[in-house]
Amino acid sequence: MPKTIIAKIKENPEHLRMRNQKNGNKKKRVKFKRIAFKVTESQMMALESICKKQNTTAVRYIKSLLKKQTDGFKPVPVEKNYVTQNQLSLFEYFDEE
Repeated sequence: MPKTIIAKIKENPEHLRMRNQKNGNKKKRVKFKRIAFKVTESQMMALESICKKQNTTAVRYIKSLLKKQTDGFKPVPVEKNYVTQNQLSLFEYFDEE
């Protein structure tokens, strides 16, 4: 008969903590930065009318605009080229003299 959770806790009090931990599969936390800026009254009224028309909030609307503008400027990850000592080189160039 399998042991109950209560029996396992009596044997090992750390059982629930160990059971709830994920083994390195945690998502990387997204870091946020705060930005503050001022807009004129006419710009604010226009922003509010756009948001009301699109049924969204001002923050979400501004974030979507920023995302569209900044997607092309993200740094491209550089692929690492691993060459080992025993790797076969198929395309060696020989000097023909």
